[in-house]
Amino acid sequence: MPPVPRPWRWLFAGVLAALLSACASMNPPRSELAKRVGHSDLDVGALRIRVRDLARRFSGLIEATADDLAAHTDSPEVKRAMLQFKANAVPTMQGALFQPDPVASLIDAWALLAQLEGVLPKSAAGTSPELMAKAQRSLEGMESEVEALWREVSGQEDVSAARERVHAWATEHPLTGPLVARDSTVPLLASVTSTSGRGLLRKTAGLLEDTRDITARVDIYAGSLPRQARWQAELVAADAMNAPAVQSILADLARTVDILDRVGSMAANTPALVARERAAVVEAMDGQRRSLQDFISGERQAVLTGVGQERAAVMDALHAERVATLQQLDGMTRGWVDHAFDRAGNLVDRVFLWLLALVGLGVVGGIIVAALVLRAWRRRPVG
Repeated sequence: MPPVPRPWRWLFAGVLAALLSACASMNPPRSELAKRVGHSDLDVGALRIRVRDLARRFSGLIEATADDLAAHTDSPEVKRAMLQFKANAVPTMQGALFQPDPVASLIDAWALLAQLEGVLPKSAAGTSPELMAKAQRSLEGMESEVEALWREVSGQEDVSAARERVHAWATEHPLTGPLVARDSTVPLLASVTSTSGRGLLRKTAGLLEDTRDITARVDIYAGSLPRQARWQAELVAADAMNAPAVQSILADLARTVDILDRVGSMAANTPALVARERAAVVEAMDGQRRSLQDFISGERQAVLTGVGQERAAVMDALHAERVATLQQLDGMTRGWVDHAFDRAGNLVDRVFLWLLALVGLGVVGGIIVAALVLRAWRRRPVG
């Protein structure tokens, strides 16, 4: 075989280098966390899409679970607890799944689900075991989706060690207050990723959100924030006479306003679609505010109407009692007068009889005296 000329060698080398660079460019970049977790073929973009989809689905599932428990109970305490549960859990889950690094989002959401599985039975105390088991199955189903995605990320079929670490961390850090004050999952992230085959560096990757992430977040918030505002308004209406509860609700509303402010700041740097979505959110919030004001005004008018009716009923009852009392006193007075006249008539009769007897005795005595005088006069001596 004759040797290949030198120019063809250079051309062959150039084509080979171009092919190698093209092959290299076909592999999208991966986050530092993803590189150190395992050997998954998922790149940052694909993993982000799947994690953001979990944010949409998990928010709806948490809301449906709380609504189902509230709809099948007669306890006002359980209804309020479920309202507060979804008002806190939904935005916290969205915040966990919208972190810049999707691997960190996955671990944070996994830990939050484990914490919710521990706090839900305490919040819905008194609910039937069947409903509680159904709610727990819903949370466990969400956790199973996270585990399945973690298998793809870590490249491991057995994730029981990671599950044990997550649940142990959730047991050590239970939810005892507002979800916004829950403990950070950074130590858990380092612990879980260290068991995946490679060690975690001292700091995670600093990934920036792109326009697609911002648009996805605004889309989620546009559908969720009006409902969150309605939940907060319902909590305000339910606890209008409880000052400490009102302070807590106002704090939750302030957190919602902060979220709206962040949405507004993001919408300022996004296309016109995001601006229209922000306007729709503000309009929905204003509609919810007007609905709440109409509801409170209607309740106040109903209370005033009820008080007026009660006052009229009391006045009618007092008038009826007064008339009955006067009638009773009139009857008693008539009875007393009749009784007095009866006794007076008997007394007059007796007095008349005594007077008649005395007159008779006087007449008889007079006759006797006259007879005695007459007799004595006849017997006097003559002369």
